[in-house]
Order: sequence, then structure tokens, then C-alpha cells
Amino acid sequence: MRDLVEVAPGVHVATSAVYTTTSTLLVGDDGTCLLVDPAVTAREVDELALLIRDRGWTPVAVWSTHAHWDHVLDGPALAHLPRWADGAAATDRETLAAERDADDELARVGEAPAPIAAPATAYPRRSPGVLDWPGRTVHVLTHAAHARPHSALLVPDVGVLVAADMLSDVEIPLLDLSSDDPVGDYRAALDLLESAGAQVVVPGHGRVGGPDELRHRLAADRAYLSALLDGTEVDDDRHALPWAAAAHAAHRAAVGP
Repeated sequence: MRDLVEVAPGVHVATSAVYTTTSTLLVGDDGTCLLVDPAVTAREVDELALLIRDRGWTPVAVWSTHAHWDHVLDGPALAHLPRWADGAAATDRETLAAERDADDELARVGEAPAPIAAPATAYPRRSPGVLDWPGRTVHVLTHAAHARPHSALLVPDVGVLVAADMLSDVEIPLLDLSSDDPVGDYRAALDLLESAGAQVVVPGHGRVGGPDELRHRLAADRAYLSALLDGTEVDDDRHALPWAAAAHAAHRAAVGP
């Protein structure tokens, strides 16, 4: 994992070598912080906990954006913290651990994976869609794209959207093919995230982007979805990797004309 990078005041991002996975810290002026999706290897999660300690920050809780294995990871220094989410996970810990252990990309790194965390609990609400905690204001945007439920976090004082597995520069839209309308769900989620009016986007996988890049990713994702429904191909380098090409083929088989 690379060092923490401050992408906006009080918003720090670390990036794993596995799937370019990001872990985000939302830090207040007093050092109170919320850790979002710590990942991926045991070493990386332990290093992240050490960085928090060395900077004198006080973690209040861990947030899991959705219940896929790479977003529900834990470590010895984090296990005592509350873990919050919006909605209950549909998959048990044993299944998540099996999916983690079968992952080829993780295996290529050759490091021990971080353990699967205990199930998250419903986040405390100050008002509908607003996190009740001692830190800065955080809005919770929940939708049904990619996973159900799937949450993004908006930090309005700095215009940062922690988008989880959406709005990536390295991943195509990854659909929840168990949904009755996976493309409709995804389009609705893109509309929701766009309506947040963010100026900085932190994807769950990929690089942080500014306002121009955010607009580009919204357009690219919408073009990809339209091409799926039309049965045409779109010029999108994001499905060049073998695992992404396999996901793309599954999408075409499931939702294409």
C-alpha cells in the first residue's frame, strides 16, 4: 500500500496493489476519523492502522460501502471499532472468505489477505441520510447498482464523493446481474451520484479525479451501459484486462439485445 495522500482537506486515500483498491480516511480538525473500506492484504491493513496511530488520529468507526469481500476487511488494530453500513449484508462471512481466497488477483500478490470483518450494523443517523458521529458532516447516498445495498459517502464541506465501486477510471460498470433491472439500477445510481455535486471523486478502485474527470467518468459509464443495451461495442479501454473482459462478456449475455 502506498502512503496516505491528502486529496482534499481532511480526506486521505491509500491505494493497494490489488485491483488499485482505495482505503479512505475522513479526518476532522480534532483528529476524529472514519475509515472507509480498509483493504486489501493483512500487511496493508496493519500499515494503515499504524499510520492512523502515528498521526495521532482517533478512529471512531469503520465504514463498509457494500458486502463484497474486498470491502469488508479487518485487522487486529481495527477489530474493536464499530463497523457501520447502510443495510444488511446478504452474504455470510464464510462465503466472503471463500471468495477472497479464490481470487486470482489477490493470489498474484503473494501476501496473506486481511480477515473478513464481523457483520456491520446500521449506521447512526443524525437525520435521514446524514451520519450521526462526532466528526465532520457526512451524507450517505445509497443505491442498488453493483451490489444491494451499495453506499457512497459525500463530504460536503470539501465536495468529496467517496464513490465505492462506481465512477472508476480502471473498471467498467460492474452490474449486479441478480437484479431484475441491472442497467436501470446502475443508471439510477449514476444520476444519484451526479446530483451530489461533488468536485472530487474517490473510486473504490482506481485514481482520484477532479470535476472534469468526474464528468468524463459519468459519460463513459453511461455510454458503456447504452452500448450494452444496443448490442454495440464502445471504445473503452477499461475492459481490456482479462477479468474485466469476462465481466463484459457476462454483461452482454445477460442484458444485451
